[in-house]
Amino acid sequence: MKYGFIGSVVFDLRLRLLGSTIIRQLRANYQYTPPWPHIDPETGSEVTRLEGSAVGLDILARPRAEGPLARSAAARGPYWTRVNDLLALGVLNLRIWDQLDAMIDADARHQDLERRQKANPGAPSLPNIL
Repeated sequence: MKYGFIGSVVFDLRLRLLGSTIIRQLRANYQYTPPWPHIDPETGSEVTRLEGSAVGLDILARPRAEGPLARSAAARGPYWTRVNDLLALGVLNLRIWDQLDAMIDADARHQDLERRQKANPGAPSLPNIL
């Protein structure tokens, strides 16, 4: 399937385990075709396609900088690692999915606005959506 938009959104994830709380950044990498009219980057024309999406998740890991491995961990620095298992059915509740969908849609709308401005600088910046 050819998606209308490809991108990523980053947000904080708060984990509480065994009495400790940590905050890490979570990155949702997406491919998304919205139900609304958008500019096709290849043709520069407005299209409406069948809606669809695919999402993957990465978490920003921070190697420990204490103890005997402190030097090697500090040299490595933070890195993104896959956590797609968080997407398994039953892990995230519906409210979180709705917020993630809204963030992805907002990012796609921002990309679409940039495409519209690039394709026709003098035209209105937003499509007519009822």
